[in-house]
Amino acid sequence: MKHLVALSSRAFPWRATYLMVLKALDQVAEAYLRRRPVVWHNVFFPTEILYGLRVVPFAPEAASALAVGLGLASEALNAASAHWVATDICSFHRLAAGLDLAGYFPTPDAVVCTSHLCDIAPQSLAWSADRHGKPFYLLDVPQRAKAEDATYVARQLKYIFYSLARDLGLSPDMEALKAAIGRSNEARRLLLEINADRQKLPAVIRGEEAHGFLYLMLTGWGADFTEEVYRELLEELKTRRREKKWAASREKFRLLWLHLRPYYPTEIFKILEEESGAIVVFEEMHHVYWEELDLDRPFYSLALKVLGHQGLSFMERRIQTILDMVREFNAQGVIHFAHWGCRQSTAGIRLLQEALRRENTAFLNLDGDCIDREKYAGGGVRTRLEAFLELLAASRLH
Repeated sequence: MKHLVALSSRAFPWRATYLMVLKALDQVAEAYLRRRPVVWHNVFFPTEILYGLRVVPFAPEAASALAVGLGLASEALNAASAHWVATDICSFHRLAAGLDLAGYFPTPDAVVCTSHLCDIAPQSLAWSADRHGKPFYLLDVPQRAKAEDATYVARQLKYIFYSLARDLGLSPDMEALKAAIGRSNEARRLLLEINADRQKLPAVIRGEEAHGFLYLMLTGWGADFTEEVYRELLEELKTRRREKKWAASREKFRLLWLHLRPYYPTEIFKILEEESGAIVVFEEMHHVYWEELDLDRPFYSLALKVLGHQGLSFMERRIQTILDMVREFNAQGVIHFAHWGCRQSTAGIRLLQEALRRENTAFLNLDGDCIDREKYAGGGVRTRLEAFLELLAASRLH
């Protein structure tokens, strides 16, 4: 597969995307070839811990998104249903369970997970660990994210780091952990520069293109390839801005996207960006919510990172973060993709809608499913998007 990707480099709109795909394939190959221990993790676990141990991280949720593109979703979802996996849970985890049952996932040597943000992740990954007879470690994250909770989380991270090393027959190397944190800090710095460039008018990258880089946000912190990809993307952004290669011939509206997108083909971004000049200029998932990590206090600074997520604690925290992004990116509208079964993202939407209304910012809550295309109604989605675009146009007139 990597050879085929290498031959089709011109098919990628950004060199950084091409580079990321190659690096991701290398990592996936390592997991299947079992050259090093494989540790499954949920997408909110601080992967600096795993890269610091020199294991191969594998995120079933991220792999599920890839499986949709490979055409494996229908088979795997049927496999999950045949084993009584509930259909009302997040379809990322439902698909992951089916892919594992169907034999598509590499066998884990250990599984780690956090308790925050996604309610189903601990149950899903604990079930997977039990099914494979492997150790499972849960990072218990307090819901309200008080400052004093950092010590509690840091102690757990230290325990997980040393316990994984023991279980996997590895030597716990603090210098390797510090090196991973250093790489994470450099990648963070580059992403902040990327985000700052995306605040400028007009946009030079479309939201449909930028969404692909979320893979790094979900599984790449501490890896050497993350800073490599971000550095390439930043250079491409600067080059296109210098050469005035805009994302659209005429940028009519600037939009903020909340949560994720469907990973099967849809017309959503075609309707918005190609037909209407409504560019998704930023994604909530690309928000850098943590401060630079302290190499001398690795576990404590990683604990602060975990506790810093805008989705943790009361809804006001996420709302304020979104309002800040609307202002920073000069967005006239906000679209929230309400993924089926994702309660942490959809529960407070009414409060968010009211807050955006007070700021005269148009809002669309778009129901759908990131994974299961059978829950996607193309005609209804087009109707709602066109009505939203009409609202944006009317707001501009006033």
